[in-house]
Amino acid sequence: MGKIDSFTKVAFTGNTQLTLDCIQSTMKTREVVAVFGLSDDELTSKTNSLSLDSFCQENNIKLFKSNDWQEYSDYCKQSGVELVITIGDSRIIPKVILDNFYTIGNHGAVLPDVSGGASLVWGRLLDSGSWGISIMKIEENIDSGEILKTKEFWYEDEISESEFCKLCDRMTVTALDEVLGGDYTITENKKYDVRISKHTDSEKAVDILRQCLYNGLSVYMPPRTPDDSLINPSWSEKFKSIFRVAQNTPYPKYIESRDT
Repeated sequence: MGKIDSFTKVAFTGNTQLTLDCIQSTMKTREVVAVFGLSDDELTSKTNSLSLDSFCQENNIKLFKSNDWQEYSDYCKQSGVELVITIGDSRIIPKVILDNFYTIGNHGAVLPDVSGGASLVWGRLLDSGSWGISIMKIEENIDSGEILKTKEFWYEDEISESEFCKLCDRMTVTALDEVLGGDYTITENKKYDVRISKHTDSEKAVDILRQCLYNGLSVYMPPRTPDDSLINPSWSEKFKSIFRVAQNTPYPKYIESRDT
């Protein structure tokens, strides 16, 4: 397998604004052959999703909406695709892709420091003034592949979750461009030192996250569900305030109480 910057034909998976931004940027230097998107029904429930139908049609890019990974893989092989890029896509990439193509993707935190789900919500809940993103090789185990690029950034105290996500997205596009241009260093990933369980109280989880980062321990953060949107009356007023910012657009809005 050649170096990433030698690949000339690529395909994407994803169906979000970030997917589109990365495709448009990649098209400046590569031929984008295909996109493995979502079905129309799935599209309505995906955060930050948008239709790619018109864009793909206008740019002669094959759009797959059938959930048939084998069909997508076969088309990519027939079309000479060398690299698959999964961006803004939370789906597990199957072996039929990983075994046939060099596959890279993004993560909404700096690896190996913070792995797991809901990275952009946890990052804003941390409220540290800085966060980051990663570009990595995709392997069978989530967030386990070699790290190709990480980027960190600073943000203002009062930034909304929406603007925070946009900063992360812009940083991701830049990082991907650099990787495709050959500006990357392969770094071995590692398993987390601490794993936080699903539905752990949000304030407690953020306290653990903060302590792990302070002490140089890598941590796995759990995915979040609508049940995690409820404000706990026992939280500090400061955390409640940050929670209302982080648990908000483009994600499900916070819930003040069960009666709300």
